[in-house]
Amino acid sequence: MTELMVNPLFLFLAVWGSATALYLSGVYTRTFAMPLPLTLGIVLLNVWTFFLGYQTWTLFANFRLRPAGIPLPSLRPLTPDRITRGLQFTLLMGIIVLLLVLHRVMVIAAQSDIGFLDLLTQPEMLRARLVSFIGGNVYQTSGMVMLISVAGSLFSIGFVLLGVFLYISNTAVKYFYLCAFLGLSLAIGLLNLSRYETVVNILFIVFAYCLSCSVARRRAPGRVLFDLLLPLAAAAVLFIGIEMLLRKGTAFGLTGRLHGFFYSLYWYAASPLAAFNEWLSGFNGDYELGQNMFFPLYKWLCKFHLAPEPDISVYGEFVFIPYVANVYTYLRNFYEDFGILGVAVAPYLLGWLTAAVRGPARTGLHYLNLYVILLAFLLFSFYNYFMVSNQIYLQILFGFLFFRYDLTNAHESWPRAHAAAESALLHSR
Repeated sequence: MTELMVNPLFLFLAVWGSATALYLSGVYTRTFAMPLPLTLGIVLLNVWTFFLGYQTWTLFANFRLRPAGIPLPSLRPLTPDRITRGLQFTLLMGIIVLLLVLHRVMVIAAQSDIGFLDLLTQPEMLRARLVSFIGGNVYQTSGMVMLISVAGSLFSIGFVLLGVFLYISNTAVKYFYLCAFLGLSLAIGLLNLSRYETVVNILFIVFAYCLSCSVARRRAPGRVLFDLLLPLAAAAVLFIGIEMLLRKGTAFGLTGRLHGFFYSLYWYAASPLAAFNEWLSGFNGDYELGQNMFFPLYKWLCKFHLAPEPDISVYGEFVFIPYVANVYTYLRNFYEDFGILGVAVAPYLLGWLTAAVRGPARTGLHYLNLYVILLAFLLFSFYNYFMVSNQIYLQILFGFLFFRYDLTNAHESWPRAHAAAESALLHSR
């Protein structure tokens, strides 16, 4: 089961199969309008081209892309000292992110002439002020924004490292780090009144753990479930906490908060395709030629006055179908930029890339970091365009610069090191 969770083809087909089934169930109950033929065609093209891209790499994987005799770049062994230092450093980055987010709330409170504690105790007002502040500064490159991106990307790498450590370590200290990372991420998510980044970080733990499990195969199924229980429980706590603070379930007019909460989860999964269908019905055919797909780069072009600032909403335009929605799947970004060509080429390249990185991700931490990002991209493809943030690209860059560790060595040496330590302890007695 753990191997299926990190299989890109299975994950992509499961995500789009489930999202489409939920959307069509809403069409059947007349919650959503009938889908356009173009919408169904784009969804099928998306799935088919991803499959072709994945199979293209798989079929040609046996061809040597590196001439014989040229050695592969050497990787540093992932020793206990290095993994401990890496976790401590990335945990420090998480503390810095938390302090910066607190500082941002203080700045918003001062600009709004509201007391800091008053703003914290009014979640709906805080959410509105955060949306306005972040959206209004999307083209600004302030020190605070850059620091949050840099520290946040390093903090996220810590979750990948933690996923590996959670599997290969047999010591109780791994649960201390797990609680510390999850606690910090939950605090940041609740301060931002957002589930997205915290859920992504939890996915990094789960994906890294599952890939380690598929490589080493040393854990009993019960132990795997026990190790993953706390991250999954943290995700549940976050969803419940945000619901209690923002009362999103009440927007659907249903009797009982529990009913509203579960319907909000259904809406979370089913509404993006309905919103995409609604957007397609009004699209005027003016393609943006990459400013949505490559928005982090486009922002810098705008910064240096090399391109005009587009009228793009960070949180998406709101549409009522019949309840409010503001996410349109990642297909909108592809189609809005390049039309059908974008829908055909982008998923093909994504399938090709995930298949190409899958093998190296089992041997190098920097590739594992890239791989779990790609898996998160696939998982959220039904929801929105995952690569819209500078922080994702920084995480990939820092992974290749500072976290080039040999995972094969770690999977082989850590069990032996633990057995040797236990033997020494017994002999000392």
